[in-house]
Amino acid sequence: MPNSMRDVASFLAHWDHPEANRPPVRLRTSSYGNINTVGLPGVHEADDLDPAHPQWRGAIEPGVRSLVDAVTQDWRLITYDSCQGHLYPGLDLPPAERRVGILPRDRTEYARAAAALCRAITAVTTDLPAAVQVAVGRAELRCETTGRASPVLDLVLRRGTRHGWPAYFDAVDAATRAVTDALRGERPTEDGCHCPVPHSTASTNEEAAWVASRPR
Repeated sequence: MPNSMRDVASFLAHWDHPEANRPPVRLRTSSYGNINTVGLPGVHEADDLDPAHPQWRGAIEPGVRSLVDAVTQDWRLITYDSCQGHLYPGLDLPPAERRVGILPRDRTEYARAAAALCRAITAVTTDLPAAVQVAVGRAELRCETTGRASPVLDLVLRRGTRHGWPAYFDAVDAATRAVTDALRGERPTEDGCHCPVPHSTASTNEEAAWVASRPR
């Protein structure tokens, strides 16, 4: 799947300036629940909005709104992508999992967000339905204007390896409620995560990951 945005710097600047102009955008919903500019299932272009945009709520697919709210309202972080997950019966498209993408403002926010996500996941893992697993992935968001890559974090509710897609979609709303509660019980702070590695090693890896992939 492509992981790119038209203008990352402009998007970041807009997010923290609610007084900036925000023109209307085109939102269309597919028969499978996808919200994008064309109203078609699958991965298609969608405008990059922020919470101050009048159409912000309408641009977030209903199934993932609570996760987006926890990240943007409770944690005050920036989301660059979200998906409620979709089954595509009758189409030659693979199912999509529920996810939220986080775009940290700087390396400090990146480290704190990653640690907070780790703590939340550790706390909630045993409470999830068997058909759903939760994970955080590290990735890069490419700016189509400059070609630069920004480090991002992706929170994903994955299908359990021993379960089919119908079981996943039957359980994903309950899993979402549990993960949302776990996120709201945490905050991105200076505290570390619960990963079973020495703190010095974690710090070194975090720094290396950021330096290797940050925009230059």
